[in-house]
Amino acid sequence: MLVKNIETIKKYAIVNYNFSFEVIESQVRKQERKHILSVIGRELYNSWSDEAPEEETEKEVFDLLQEASANLALLSYTKVGIVSSSDGGLHISMSQNSKPAEWWQIKDLRVELLNSGLEAIDQALEIMEANQSKFETWTNSDQYTIFKNLLCSQTAHFQNYYDISKSRLTFLALRPFLRKVEKQFFEGLLGAETLLQIKEGNSPEEKEATEIARWAQVALCIAEIAKEGIFELTSRGLFTVFEEIPGMNRTKADQVELLKLEQSKSNEGNEILKDLVRHLQKYPVIFQDYDQREKQKITNPVVNGKSIVSF
Repeated sequence: MLVKNIETIKKYAIVNYNFSFEVIESQVRKQERKHILSVIGRELYNSWSDEAPEEETEKEVFDLLQEASANLALLSYTKVGIVSSSDGGLHISMSQNSKPAEWWQIKDLRVELLNSGLEAIDQALEIMEANQSKFETWTNSDQYTIFKNLLCSQTAHFQNYYDISKSRLTFLALRPFLRKVEKQFFEGLLGAETLLQIKEGNSPEEKEATEIARWAQVALCIAEIAKEGIFELTSRGLFTVFEEIPGMNRTKADQVELLKLEQSKSNEGNEILKDLVRHLQKYPVIFQDYDQREKQKITNPVVNGKSIVSF
């Protein structure tokens, strides 16, 4: 674990002087596994669990992750902290000098703990993203490398075309939708070779194709999300819906608005895909694989020339 004692908990959150680490240790373990190990990878997590880093940037990230762990562990503890179990069953803990907090007080505390914990993880990921050479263990982990294969491989790529409040955690949650869109809309239309060229190209023409493709991917991704309902979509942007605070009121677009958004973004994405195709056709010498693919469709009647994008 990154947090191993009550002194670390007290560094980042307010608890009573007689609050013991043993009471919250299981929640620390649970929340670190769920929120921290899952985003930084097992190798880096195990390394820092054994020994805290000393390099300045690494230590800054480590401290933020400890802050996240402390706050999220206390958040989890608020669900069980007033309940004690014994041979006689479950009981609500009370004493002569104190009583359990009111439900609204607990809810406000949970919101604060959740926001503090997630913001700390976001800030840690922002630093890691900006200093990738210092976090090679992370950049070589499955938690990171799976994004290398996507058109939108960084938070900023998505943020350029749709507001997610620059949240790395929201971007992580978008991963399956980004992969689905790439598979469904790009591979069949462009071919694997051209898609890889667009992702890795360095020429001005290839870079322009990358930006056009990212724009289309974001629009089509939002269209897919509007169908699912697992994100909060409002006029302020897109947000991840976390389950840590049951019953928390959220502002969601109604079904009519979601349908309009789905149709709007689907149309937008397909129009941008048309722009991408026109761009590739404009430079046949550079995008030779795509040019050959198009010529094959014309000359070989066996090849199915249908695509998702129709002009």
